Amino acid sequence: MKISLIRTFLWLCVIVQALFFFFAWTTFEPAIGSMSIEITAEGVSTATKLAMPLGQRALGAVLACVPLLVMGYGLWRLDRLLLNFRRQDLFSAQSIGHLRAFAGATLASTLLSIAEPALRGIGFWLLAGGERHLAVGVRSEQIILLLVCGLFYLVTRLMQEGSRLAAENEAFI
Repeated sequence: MKISLIRTFLWLCVIVQALFFFFAWTTFEPAIGSMSIEITAEGVSTATKLAMPLGQRALGAVLACVPLLVMGYGLWRLDRLLLNFRRQDLFSAQSIGHLRAFAGATLASTLLSIAEPALRGIGFWLLAGGERHLAVGVRSEQIILLLVCGLFYLVTRLMQEGSRLAAENEAFI
C-alpha cells in the first residue's frame, strides 16, 4: 500500500474524530436529507446533552478534548514517521522516536479515554450536585489497543537494537 494513501486515511481519521467531537458536545445534529444523525459522547444520551446547561457541556467538552488532543499528537507523529519511511529513513533514531511517541500518545489517549467519563461525572457532580453515581467501563477494544501499544514499544526497542548492530557491523568493515 502506498504511503500517501495511508497518510490520506490518517488525516481523514483526524477530521472525522474532530467532527464527531464537535457534534458530540454541541446541539447541532448532522442530517442527510430528512434523516438526522445522533452523535453523543460516551455515556451521554441526546436528551441529556440537550438538557445540559452550557457550562456543563463546556466542562464535558474540555475533559473529552484532552484524550482527543493527545491522540492528535500521536497521529501527527505517525505522519512524521510515514514521511521518514517515504524517504527510506527506516531505522534512524528519528523514525524510532516517532514510532515510540505515537505508541506513547496512543497509550496515554486510551488511558485518558477510560478515565474521562468518570472524571466528567465527578465534574458534573461538583458543578451541579445531584446523584453521586460513578461508572467506569473498559471496552475490549481499549484493552487490545493497550496491548498493541505495548507491542509497539517492543518493536521500537528491537529497531534500536537493530540500528545499533548495523552501526557496529559497519564499524568493522
